[in-house]
Amino acid sequence: MLTPFDHLLALILTVLFPIRARIVMYGRLARASEAELPAVRLATYRNAMLVQWSLTAVACALWIFFRRPWRELGLVPFVSGGLIGVLFGLAVVAIVTLRHSSWRTLTDESAAALRRSTEKLARMMPRTDRDLTSFFGLSITAGICEEVLYRGYMIWYLQRLGLALIPAALATSLIFGFGHLYQGWSGMIKTAVVGGFLAAVYLLTGSLFAGMLIHALMDMYAGRQLRLAWSREPSPAVEATA
Repeated sequence: MLTPFDHLLALILTVLFPIRARIVMYGRLARASEAELPAVRLATYRNAMLVQWSLTAVACALWIFFRRPWRELGLVPFVSGGLIGVLFGLAVVAIVTLRHSSWRTLTDESAAALRRSTEKLARMMPRTDRDLTSFFGLSITAGICEEVLYRGYMIWYLQRLGLALIPAALATSLIFGFGHLYQGWSGMIKTAVVGGFLAAVYLLTGSLFAGMLIHALMDMYAGRQLRLAWSREPSPAVEATA
């Protein structure tokens, strides 16, 4: 049974959270001077972590207070063929990635391409080891909290509103994409696709834990590559011909 608290949490996730990120978080970064930017960037990472853990705590508090089954939130692990297959695939991808030279370094061309693709978010990108450490913390936070909130809670919520499982999973992928409004249309579409993939992992494995691991590792890998790209002094020749 849905309660007013459920509707409020859903409203926060679908509307208020993305608008806040776009106006408040992105706005602070945009307004910061070059001298202020490093501190503002770290504060942005930490604030995002605080907000996500707070919302996840609210969702879990609803489960505890109303004595809902944890399986309905995707937080009961169990071994299945789907889980084994997903983890095997993840292991193969991890091995291939770690063996690939681009994990250790980037060519000037690759770094320039990454900078171009994230140019609108340049002020948010990690530049130093300290930035990257905080970004890794944010990646782990997103891996856990966003899976609980968007795959676990929102799929459950939309099903209680009358949607079937698959339509609910698709709808949450769109909501997840909109949650990244600050990244622009291209970023929202890419994020929605990733959300669809993570929703499929959830449905295939029956719990959120594999998706949490995949989500966190994806974000950590992206953060490391972006740190390599944005901390490098651009080569004028490469930037001019890119």
